[in-house]
Amino acid sequence: MGSCCARLAALLAVSCDAPSSDEAPGWDAVPTTAYCDEAREWQPQWTDAEEQLLELVNARRAQGADCGTAGNFAASDPMTMNPKLRCAARLHVADMAARDFFDHTNPSGESAFERIAQAGYAFSTAGENIAGGSADAGETVAQWMASDGHCSNIMNPGFVHLGAGYHPGGEHGHLWTQSFAAP
Repeated sequence: MGSCCARLAALLAVSCDAPSSDEAPGWDAVPTTAYCDEAREWQPQWTDAEEQLLELVNARRAQGADCGTAGNFAASDPMTMNPKLRCAARLHVADMAARDFFDHTNPSGESAFERIAQAGYAFSTAGENIAGGSADAGETVAQWMASDGHCSNIMNPGFVHLGAGYHPGGEHGHLWTQSFAAP
């Protein structure tokens, strides 16, 4: 958890976009759109890491948490993996690895909220956590839970869907993105 190479960042926003209730089948699926093409062909071990991340996050949500300055959170319902959010998260980790940056906004100026919308998810609220440094989903969740802003994104009962993305590479060696949202 205390790696000198570990990096974290959290982002939260609320929007008034129209709600969307569509959910694609398949826990590892992403939408079959041109925007999500690069997120469809994913290494099985990366997909397994993403699924493990969701399980660990939901286990933490079931316990409740003290997120320090961001507040105390009671136990909350589990989130489900959303294919559109998974597309946004995967595209971001792949982009961070390919262009060697670590930020919520990519070098072209695209924000987390733009990625989520371009993936086809109409949200009323959304957020993003990014991390770098560990190949282990458990260590990554522990990093996020030790940071008030990241913890509050994970524990936020208003978020019902999660998209997880894992990709090796970049200056930190391993990159993670969580895209959170509710329609």
